[in-house]
Amino acid sequence: MWGDNPWDNDRASDWFANLMHRTHFPDQIRATLLLCEQEDDCGENTALLRAAVYCALQFCRVYIWPIEHLDSDLELAIKATHKILSDESYCYSEKITTQIQAELKELELRRKT
Repeated sequence: MWGDNPWDNDRASDWFANLMHRTHFPDQIRATLLLCEQEDDCGENTALLRAAVYCALQFCRVYIWPIEHLDSDLELAIKATHKILSDESYCYSEKITTQIQAELKELELRRKT
């Protein structure tokens, strides 16, 4: 082990790598995050974007996510989070807006480390 996180050891790191490869999970998350680049005046994609951003928050980490896509997928998750925050009907309360802003900060911090 080289840290305290569940993915900070060789066996877990290998397990995550195999899981991501076998399930194509990153590809599915990326495809959903890419919805943020489409016009969506009615906010039909916002709930899907939020779900994909949640997955990015959990899994877009060194030793879990495919390293060759980590930076670009974090950037995409950040872009998607901005799109979520721009949907006033989805961000209907201060509580949900504050929560999403905190998620955005976490993604931005992870991008830098």
